[in-house]
Amino acid sequence: MLICMDFTGQKVNLACVKNGKEKSKCSSAAESPELEVVESLEVNVSDLEEYLQSKSGEIKEIRVSGTLENTFHKILVLPDLKKKMLRASLENEVVKEFGAGCQFREQDLGEVPGPADKINRKILVAGINRDALEDLSRMFGRCRVKPNIYTTYPVALQALLEKTEVLSEEPLAFVVLEFPTTRIVIFKGKEIRLTREVNAVEADLDPENSALVKDIYRTLLFYNDTYPEERVARLALAGSLSSSQIAKNVSEKTGAEMVSLDLAAVCRGIEEMPGVHPGCLGLALLNPKQADLGFVPFSVQEKKAVKRMLTLSSSVFVGVLFVFALIISRFSLDLRNLSAFHGGIKGEITMKEDRLKEMPLEFVSQSIETTQPPWSDILLELAAVVPPGVALKTLTLRNVKKMWRGEVTGIADGSDEIDSLLQVEELQNSFAKSPLFTGVKLIERKLQGKQVVFKIIYQLDV
Repeated sequence: MLICMDFTGQKVNLACVKNGKEKSKCSSAAESPELEVVESLEVNVSDLEEYLQSKSGEIKEIRVSGTLENTFHKILVLPDLKKKMLRASLENEVVKEFGAGCQFREQDLGEVPGPADKINRKILVAGINRDALEDLSRMFGRCRVKPNIYTTYPVALQALLEKTEVLSEEPLAFVVLEFPTTRIVIFKGKEIRLTREVNAVEADLDPENSALVKDIYRTLLFYNDTYPEERVARLALAGSLSSSQIAKNVSEKTGAEMVSLDLAAVCRGIEEMPGVHPGCLGLALLNPKQADLGFVPFSVQEKKAVKRMLTLSSSVFVGVLFVFALIISRFSLDLRNLSAFHGGIKGEITMKEDRLKEMPLEFVSQSIETTQPPWSDILLELAAVVPPGVALKTLTLRNVKKMWRGEVTGIADGSDEIDSLLQVEELQNSFAKSPLFTGVKLIERKLQGKQVVFKIIYQLDV
């Protein structure tokens, strides 16, 4: 259920509205023009909390309009500046005229010609007293559902007139006749040009409502003097004191055409509840997505900011925990994989050890022999090919591509240098003639006194 509250009178005017197409499930009132008023009443401000508690389980949304005396609406014409500069200039104008203790919103109504062929911007500014807005907000401090829209009384009336299709670029005076205060709002399209409150006289003292008619006439006269080229030619009446007689008297006095509002076309249940406050109906018909002149109390803004910050912090913290958990799980998976790999290698080693234990000793000996060169044949052959006077210092063998390659170094110590060189040449020839050695090459030969240091490479023919 949508509850709309108007605080312009001595008591709080309330209207409980449901979506006429879907009674069992309440949705936003602006989604469908077919609304149904199920309850309309006035309550004292002191009884408001008790009433909200009694309806707590049914309330889905609350909309509120504040008192007229704490609000303002004005058209400002400013130079066509950049967005930030225009906003700063607008704030200065509002503070200069209405003081710093207010919140305001603006609507850009388009371009107007300025001096020297310059372009100005026409801006509608609507504001509300900051303290009054906070007071309204505190009334719902213990309520389960908080208001999602705070706006001004003329804005709510404007929504009603738009839905009933009587609002146009031609000026229209909307008079809400209530006791003890009657409110007059003059519209021109989206502009809220004038707002005024006048005191109503009791019916016993003024049965023909002549004083009220005169106040309405004076208000229109003031407006027509202010805007002589855009005089008010249409007038609509609403409220509990409205009657055909008052409409006739006002029309005769002001010369304005009386415009009737077809409320039944926009809300069901109006016939059974003719006393529904027009401000509440306007709130019900307001589209939240287009409510440019809606306000949010600073205290509510701070709570929302804290909530957003906490939500963001929680999201970041959860994200960090999630990443940390992923890292740990990946590390654990790597450890498990490493453990499995280690276990597999250990198992292979154990299996090979068991197989070696099971092999016959002769096979192991044969395997060892096939992996070593024939040392006995090599040593015997070396003893045969090395001439007297030559001493071998090193003998190496390497298995390269299934072939044994080796080198031998030594010193030839002859009677003189020539004798030592001849001994090295004799050793090389003996290696080359041996059936065990192939590919014999003398790769190094160096004189050291009368001695010759040499290095010979070879291959085993096995």
